[in-house]
Amino acid sequence: MNALTAFSHLPDTRAADWFFEVIERERDALTVFLDGEHTGLSGIIALLAAQTRPIIFTGIGKSGHICAKLAATFSSLGTAAVFLNAAEAVHGDLGAVEPQSVVIVLSNSGSTEEIMRILPLIKARGCTTIGIVGRAGSPLARAVDHLILAQIDREADHIGMAPTSSTTLHLAIGDALAVAVSRMRGFTRENFLQHHPAGLLGRRMIPVAALMRQGDDLPIVEPATDLLDLLAVMSAKRMGAACVVDEVGILLGLVVDGDIRRHLQAGPKVAGVNAGMLMQTDPQTIRPQATLGDVLVMRQGASAQWLVLPVIDEAHRLQGMLHINDLKG
Repeated sequence: MNALTAFSHLPDTRAADWFFEVIERERDALTVFLDGEHTGLSGIIALLAAQTRPIIFTGIGKSGHICAKLAATFSSLGTAAVFLNAAEAVHGDLGAVEPQSVVIVLSNSGSTEEIMRILPLIKARGCTTIGIVGRAGSPLARAVDHLILAQIDREADHIGMAPTSSTTLHLAIGDALAVAVSRMRGFTRENFLQHHPAGLLGRRMIPVAALMRQGDDLPIVEPATDLLDLLAVMSAKRMGAACVVDEVGILLGLVVDGDIRRHLQAGPKVAGVNAGMLMQTDPQTIRPQATLGDVLVMRQGASAQWLVLPVIDEAHRLQGMLHINDLKG
């Protein structure tokens, strides 16, 4: 009998109820925290924002996993942070804690033996300690310099013992600290992308100047260029569009395939029709120093679904063009 057969008698709705029960209990833990009073948070955030040394997160077990995640989140948002396993600290890893550092300690019980063992050693180095602790009267809650009380009514699992609500609450508190500290430090979207040089996030930092088509690859015409010559330029350059410029390269407008089709559908007049008559006089444009991330933001929203994008400098001179296919990595 396989596992699916063994549990086939259980109704699907019951299993779904269990699933949502856990999420509801974890949500309730967050709600209780939000409804509570938390004095000193502004001072804790300011303390963290002022740090020049890496912030140390320490914990053990499931709390240790949350610590590792929070250290990574702080670092990605511009505040250097590292994770110290409390059990390994007494075997040499305590050397990672620089004097005068800020150490954030996570513990639901507030009496974790490994943490209580290293806490005096951390304090002896002149470190400031912040506790995210689940029990107000616990030894750890009394020992830390700053306390964020993360108390829950019960864990979310059916036996009320597995770290679920507690770790969810600790994670949310840590994420909130990371974001608040990042904002206080003036961390920007550009800074974030610089911290993620690989993958899609890294590609978003590529400047438009490195992606755009330029020189002989550009479909460029003058306002007086007649319709047949305009079509020839657009066909040769294979961008489905042409930029209309004046004698010194100032962008005057943009003609796309759809503009020509709409003209011909309205009446098959070709003679005497030129680019200046067909062009869009206020097309979307972008600067060379903008990034791929900026371009992708521009494409959000149904009204901005362009296929080509002229690139212009401060004087409105054409520098290049982007095609939607140029954005694919």
